[in-house]
Amino acid sequence: MLIDSLELPQNHLVKADICVVGSGPGGIAIARELASTGKQICLLESGGVKQETDIQNLSIGESIGDPFLSLRDTRNRQFGGNSNKWSIKTGRLESNQWNIGVRYVPLSNIDFQVREWISESGWPITAKDLIPYYEQAQKVAHSGPFEYETQFWTNEDIAPYSFEEEAPFTSRVYQFGPAKVFHQNYFEELKSTANVEVYLHATAIELVQEPEQSHICRVRVSNLSQKVFSVEAKVFILATGGIETARLLLASNSHQPAGIGNSHDLVGRYFMDHPLVDIGRLYPSSTNVYRQTAFYDLRCVKGHPVMGHFVLTPEAMEKYHLPNGAVVIFPRPSIRQTEAVLSLKALVEQGYLKHPVPEHWADIAQHLLKIGKGLDYVARSIYLAKKYDQSLMHGFGRGGWSQHLALCKRFRCFEVLLVSEQVPMFTNRVQLSKERDALGMPRAELYWQWGQQGVESTAKIQQLFAQTAEQHGLGKMVPQLREGQPFLNGPAGMAHHMGTTRMNAHPSRGVVDENCRVHSTENLYIASSSVFPTGGYANPTLTILALSLRLAGQLKTSIN
Repeated sequence: MLIDSLELPQNHLVKADICVVGSGPGGIAIARELASTGKQICLLESGGVKQETDIQNLSIGESIGDPFLSLRDTRNRQFGGNSNKWSIKTGRLESNQWNIGVRYVPLSNIDFQVREWISESGWPITAKDLIPYYEQAQKVAHSGPFEYETQFWTNEDIAPYSFEEEAPFTSRVYQFGPAKVFHQNYFEELKSTANVEVYLHATAIELVQEPEQSHICRVRVSNLSQKVFSVEAKVFILATGGIETARLLLASNSHQPAGIGNSHDLVGRYFMDHPLVDIGRLYPSSTNVYRQTAFYDLRCVKGHPVMGHFVLTPEAMEKYHLPNGAVVIFPRPSIRQTEAVLSLKALVEQGYLKHPVPEHWADIAQHLLKIGKGLDYVARSIYLAKKYDQSLMHGFGRGGWSQHLALCKRFRCFEVLLVSEQVPMFTNRVQLSKERDALGMPRAELYWQWGQQGVESTAKIQQLFAQTAEQHGLGKMVPQLREGQPFLNGPAGMAHHMGTTRMNAHPSRGVVDENCRVHSTENLYIASSSVFPTGGYANPTLTILALSLRLAGQLKTSIN
């Protein structure tokens, strides 16, 4: 059932067995799984079906420290959460039409282990514990089988690049799944499920815990009409991401001044993302390398879109004391031609041509000049886009460049990007701002820095990949450097907010236990990447789904 909270009376009371706060992929997965129990499920979504500016502004927050992505624009208040923002490309791969949304890959085995060179590493569960739930998550995501090693996706024509056994890199694959399965398919399913009530425009502003009690009795909910209502439930599950989960716990301080679950000053601490770093340009030793690296192009294999990538081996991580990391490569033309494509993209995306105004004329002129200088590539790319459904600028979710050798002749190099694991740091944190949003709730404030270990690790991985590429015939890599260091300026991160309510079996070292229950609270659980003690290099969605499904399975047997 679908209910718009704007239509509810003031001080309305909702009673349910289970209240799920947040309708992103994790919240949706839990609601669907628990609906089969026949229990009454209440699912709260801060936004509506479409993005609304005033509601989105509730996500405004300040970031302090090193440059970081906008807090407003990386947290989507809308049914389906950030699945609405996943890069969606509908294109043809080997004569099949695909709607490509998000990349999926599980955490590596080493990500769950204690690593002496990574502070606060180690999960209270193992990779093996999550395998059945990863398998279930693949089905929920409408993705392929739970297969991420290269052998399954290799054939006699296309195989991963061959490295020596002692090389610091090996290969793995990403799978891709449709974004719309969450914000469209499951929306239709849940709104017609009798024992699930989906509340739109319903922002949780406080978890209420009575004095001397160890459980949550209700959650206070508000909307932009200033109506406040409450939800009473036996169990509460927060599925609102690494920033908003910490914000809600810290703001729920009526009876616990430090916030719920924060008796050891850990809520909001150890914030992590996945810094995405341009580490250089790889100039192939011959045109044939573009065909030899087809495994790292987005392509269709056994009916599923996949893309290869290079990863550090566990041995290399231990030998060089490195965090986890993945290297992806995308073909690029010359610098002149690349600037032309980027200028064309800027003109289209920023609407300069549709709505030219005098203050933009100088920018428009500069972009047109760059397009003119690279018109040879732009014109050819537009032709190839129409004939072969090729992207003007290949990247995540935009592939097919290796299908024909003729397509590769327009490229000059590969752009080499590093998706890095960020080492957890106590000082990187989400805290409450003195400013308040339109609902009267304190805004989130993020303090984030790279950290010296992150800078040094990035430099070492950059060096190792350049050496490996040259030694194994891929080509010569020209590192991207500033003053002898990797170029780290500019907003970092991929909007993978992790770590602010970390998982640990000991209350003094974590906010939630191995079952994702907040240590100090009997009936409060968290289904979010905020529980990750470490983040690996894998984008977190598949692991969020796996943890959510695992939690749902546990609750099925414990809720009366």
